[in-house]
Amino acid sequence: MKDDAKFFFFLAGFVGFVLFYLISSLIYKDFIHSLLHGSVGCVFFATSGRFLLGFALSSSRMQDTTPEGDPSSSSAVSSKSSTQEKSISGEELAAATNVEALTKAKKVSLPKTK
Repeated sequence: MKDDAKFFFFLAGFVGFVLFYLISSLIYKDFIHSLLHGSVGCVFFATSGRFLLGFALSSSRMQDTTPEGDPSSSSAVSSKSSTQEKSISGEELAAATNVEALTKAKKVSLPKTK
């Protein structure tokens, strides 16, 4: 996922640079002003694109982690996890992580060799 985030960050920056550079070159007709405004547009679009990507990923992560079923169980789980969050030991966390990995395991297919 990190590669997708980098790609989106660079793509948004490039779009910002090109957009601000072209508009600035039409307005000022000066290479230096256009380059300066293009670099400002690059930073602006890249940071805003990174923010939007983070927002989209966090909202999709929230939808993936909510349990399906009745809403009373999800509120009970969230209240239980918030109260016991500080008191869980490392061993309990490792055991819970292993159980979750086993229950949500996907079949891994190995590449065929000749």
